[in-house]
Amino acid sequence: MNSKMPSQLPVLPIDCLKKIFECLDDNKVALHSCLLVSRLWCRVSVEILWRNIWDTVLQLYQLDALSKIFNTLIACLPNESKELLFNKGVFIPTPTSKFPLFNYPSFCKVLSILDLMIIDDEFKKITTNHESFILLRERNYLIAQEMLKLFMKEIPSLKKLVYYSDIYGSKIPNFINFSGARDCLKNLSEMRCSSNINSEFFYQLSKICHNIQSLTIEFSITNLDGLNDLIFSQNSLKSLSVMRCIDYDDKEDIDCAKIVPSLTKHANTLTKLFLQGISKLSFLPKFTNLQELDLSSGFEDFKELQYVIFPYLEILKLYYGYSEFEMLIKFLENNGRNLREFNVYGCNSNNSLNLAIAKFCPNLRSLYTQFKFDEIESLAVIFSSCQQLESFKTLCDKPYFEGKKLLEIVAKYSPKNFHELTLCNYVKLRKDDLESFFINWKTRIPQKSLSFIVNDSKFIKNSKNKKIIRKYKNLGIIKKFE
Repeated sequence: MNSKMPSQLPVLPIDCLKKIFECLDDNKVALHSCLLVSRLWCRVSVEILWRNIWDTVLQLYQLDALSKIFNTLIACLPNESKELLFNKGVFIPTPTSKFPLFNYPSFCKVLSILDLMIIDDEFKKITTNHESFILLRERNYLIAQEMLKLFMKEIPSLKKLVYYSDIYGSKIPNFINFSGARDCLKNLSEMRCSSNINSEFFYQLSKICHNIQSLTIEFSITNLDGLNDLIFSQNSLKSLSVMRCIDYDDKEDIDCAKIVPSLTKHANTLTKLFLQGISKLSFLPKFTNLQELDLSSGFEDFKELQYVIFPYLEILKLYYGYSEFEMLIKFLENNGRNLREFNVYGCNSNNSLNLAIAKFCPNLRSLYTQFKFDEIESLAVIFSSCQQLESFKTLCDKPYFEGKKLLEIVAKYSPKNFHELTLCNYVKLRKDDLESFFINWKTRIPQKSLSFIVNDSKFIKNSKNKKIIRKYKNLGIIKKFE
């Protein structure tokens, strides 16, 4: 028998490598390590790493990471751009015919304009010391201009554009007119923007880009005509988020209303809607195909909304105060049966609401609600009625509410598929009560490993609690603790 090892291990097909490396997309450190294995591994991992470099900036917000991204982008610039910057006093490596190993910008699927400006801003040190702020801004503008030219030319098909201009305003180059911009932007599927960027940009984008499926808008005082054109020109908008500060005056409410006619064009395709700081909801009944509705702050029109039926609604998230629970209960009576997830934040706990959840929302899998310290027994009613519940998050209105009773109810009454418990900033748990809870959980049939999340730094740092958590993690009772 020939016992010799093969001289070369078989090479995985590139498609297989891509699927494997996709699993590392959230683990940048592990993905970086793949760069050093072979040229093939390097090529595949680089493509994934550069798909969203702004995600890397957020995860690794340090000068070293920013410096590497900045220098790589500079190296990818064509010689004419390098010469322009060099002649303007931006100290970059001398223009050369030697280019990087890969065309890194071509791998980008996400472009964040503000993050690009931030990277430039972090490197004001590359200019001569003691220069005026105006001169520094001019040079940063030039860097951004040349980099945006590079992105527009090299990215074959951008998927996501993030364009906020709250701190740089008109100093952002109008990149939509750059060479290659039409091809780069025409297949956008997701966009996040502020309404105060140049209205002409929205208008021009509306002429070339018609397939945005997810749109997030931050509102401010502005002319919305161009934004209206962009919204109306889309073929199949599925997700919309509209955010406006609640301390704006009535003029902004009127401005927000101006986009409603454009929005109603998408009444049949829109399935996900998030509204923050928008009090007038009279247009909502038109969106009968909503599957997810997320409402934040006060609402003038909920009195009418309580009677509207959304036959496909599965996720409902409500933030801030609801003083009249009867309206919300009526809404649940009409729409609760199909709900898979219901979160109600920031309102005073109300036992009638919790009992209504048990009555009208039997198919819930995830729930966040609040309890008064003397009404925690209602949780057992919810568990009994909502047999598909897998995740429960709660807050009590009394600081350091004794958690023994709550844990007893969870251990005794939670459904068989329940596996995630989150306690927010209030529960006082004794060592013996915690131990008893995990002992009871261990004997459940079927026994599912538990994700146990406590938003209380004192609890997490307590050495006795740490010891118990470690013990039951080792036994496999606790899957995750944070």
